[in-house]
Amino acid sequence: MRLAPFYIALFLIVGFQLPFWPVWLSFKGLTAEEIGIVLSAPVWSKILFTPMIASLADYFGRRRAPLVIMSGFSLVLFQFYFVVDGFFQIFAVALSIGMFISSFSAIGDNLVLTLGRSRNIDYPRIRLWGSVAFIAGSFFGGQLLVGRSPDFIPVMLSAAFLFLFLCCLLLPEIRVSRSDQGKKGLRRLLKCPPFLIFLIAAGLIQGSYAVLYSAGTLHWQTQGISDATIGFLWAEGVVVEIILFAFARKLFKSFSPIQLIFLGGASGMIRWIVMGFSPDVPVLLVIQMLHGVTFATAHLGAMRFIVEKIPIEMSARAQGLYSAVSLGLILGGSLLFSGYLYEGFAAEAYFFMAGGCAVALLICQYLRRVPETLQL
Repeated sequence: MRLAPFYIALFLIVGFQLPFWPVWLSFKGLTAEEIGIVLSAPVWSKILFTPMIASLADYFGRRRAPLVIMSGFSLVLFQFYFVVDGFFQIFAVALSIGMFISSFSAIGDNLVLTLGRSRNIDYPRIRLWGSVAFIAGSFFGGQLLVGRSPDFIPVMLSAAFLFLFLCCLLLPEIRVSRSDQGKKGLRRLLKCPPFLIFLIAAGLIQGSYAVLYSAGTLHWQTQGISDATIGFLWAEGVVVEIILFAFARKLFKSFSPIQLIFLGGASGMIRWIVMGFSPDVPVLLVIQMLHGVTFATAHLGAMRFIVEKIPIEMSARAQGLYSAVSLGLILGGSLLFSGYLYEGFAAEAYFFMAGGCAVALLICQYLRRVPETLQL
């Protein structure tokens, strides 16, 4: 009851921001190129600041305290959106908030997973509330905006940031004692080849979403698919993700972390190969169900890899590097090039995404030989 609200608040922000924030930025007079730069700010902030913040969380042995501090700063900084004007001012605020908001998932996940080491806490069943909140935010956010000016969008998000701050105050605190092994943990992790290879494998699978994120809706529109059907296709994948999270403990009990990552890469490769042929709606309805498999299994595999193979006193740093490299550097780089791929190859750009998953599958074969605890 104290953990789930955190994910609800965090993904409510995403549910408001992902579909509606570009509308407000356009309303403020930003061009398409400027909107893209502003939206990319948290991704690049994640690469630089998340490992630093995660290292501080490990150094002080706290998880709740950094989340409370970051949510407080984010709430205060967001209020500047009500007075800024022009691209440079908006970008400065976006970059400032990105320094903190980009680290929430890493530290929050680590708090829940660290508690799970000593208590009977089912991480997937807690995390699924984030996916539920994302769907609710996307749907009800649209309802709230009916008949209102785009200037109401920052009001919605400001309320969501306040909700996040209050939920962070409710979180339980944990204390992780420091050890000699935990000293210079970031450097030790960066010098560990199996851990770096794991980051690449997980990143290639998550980065394979780039073409879908940047051009998926556009391509479906060129196929003549209605907006209502497109909305259903997006929601369908998240619903499957929620179902898998709900039953993950039973479904994947016998799977190792690498087997889960392998399953995510295999389902992603199949999905992108099919998408490369521009299938009709009946096939899309089936293939979109693989979204839940690709994301859920790869993400759960990554979380379990960190829990099972990384000492607890380095776990926040490992979580931060996973967020920065796999979900930041690799995904951000894939998004950067995805537009060029789609412009040059249209739907066949998905074949490049399938290739990334294929490389991840090969890497998983190496990771199967990694010992139970990494030598750090």
